[in-house]
Amino acid sequence: MNRRPPVIAHPLFGLWLAFLVPCVCHAEAPAVALPIDAAELVAALESQLEIGEFEDASIQAEQWLETQDSDGYDVSLAQPFMLLGDARMGMRDPLGAIEAYDRARHITRLATGIQGTDQLPILYREADAFSALGDDVTANDRQEFAFDISRRMYGTDDPRHMIGMYRLIHWYSHHYKYLSAHVLFEQLLDISRDHLPHGDPLHLRMLREHAQLFRHRVFGRRTIGRGRFLATPPGLLPHRYRQNVSSFREARKALREVVDIQESNPLATDGELARALLDFADWHLMFGDYPIAVRHYRRIWELLESDPDHRAELFGEPTPLFLPLPSDPGYRLRRIGMHRDGIVHLALTVTHRGHVIGSRSLEVAPRNIMEFKVRKAAKRARYRPAFLDGEPVKVRGHPLRYTYSY
Repeated sequence: MNRRPPVIAHPLFGLWLAFLVPCVCHAEAPAVALPIDAAELVAALESQLEIGEFEDASIQAEQWLETQDSDGYDVSLAQPFMLLGDARMGMRDPLGAIEAYDRARHITRLATGIQGTDQLPILYREADAFSALGDDVTANDRQEFAFDISRRMYGTDDPRHMIGMYRLIHWYSHHYKYLSAHVLFEQLLDISRDHLPHGDPLHLRMLREHAQLFRHRVFGRRTIGRGRFLATPPGLLPHRYRQNVSSFREARKALREVVDIQESNPLATDGELARALLDFADWHLMFGDYPIAVRHYRRIWELLESDPDHRAELFGEPTPLFLPLPSDPGYRLRRIGMHRDGIVHLALTVTHRGHVIGSRSLEVAPRNIMEFKVRKAAKRARYRPAFLDGEPVKVRGHPLRYTYSY
């Protein structure tokens, strides 16, 4: 009788089988159903992006877009590509996001033209992606190109152009291009006065932000290396900019307009008028105009007679208006978790005019690192003084606590 030779199992057969079985099972599993049309996909992607499922949204968008190669320039594909870019930005992949945004903008321009306003949301996303890469020059080009499209299509005096102006103003102010931002803000406020109702909250907000722009210009701290590009708003010639603009006068004018609007508004509450007067008074105090500032502080004190808690919040203790504390010397070490914590705790003497005339150390650890710098910064500070019975008073022992890394 012939016997069959024994089968000798290969030593790697079991390992191969272990890998094969899951693959077969996976192949037999039904594929995840993709959305049928672009509208369904967009709704699904927006939901995923809203809850932070960036990777899943990216995979779903890529798989769906691969099925649309038959008509790769259909205008309905623009939004899926844009959302794919959003998903990649959420995954911290700005290069991949730029690739998707570029495809979305190309499709949109083929459908609506080179100057079509439908590409504006894509341009702003591209600007964010280039900024994330550190390419502020290209990011600025995208911002200004979007502004130019809005200006050409809507007109400089059209309310629809306000969004484009507002975005470019914030971009410029973020990169310390204060003069260009100021010129745009003047135009924006003119449009607002012509088209918004008197006392509209949006107009008041823009006036305050205009004043805040000058506050940053004079009292803000610049970050070295930011804003290395030439700010040239389309349609505005650089040589026409007012080089000798006074930050104090321009901000005072904007804050004065807020006060006038609130005083003439019969529906404005005492709290709203007090807020407008507080900004106006603080601005004068920061520039050393004490008599005007304290006169308005006294009026605010009277307006808030029926709201003692709010009054105590504003005038119970000295409030820092300008406090140029030094930078954290060990912020880079903090980011990698290899740092030690230091503290400088001072007791300040703040006069009735808001000046710091003395400081006493309560806690300093370690010594000889930041104590001198913090004391020096405190001497330059300007505080809104504390009030007692409607009059400014000197306060001794006001705490200043500064923590840092080293």
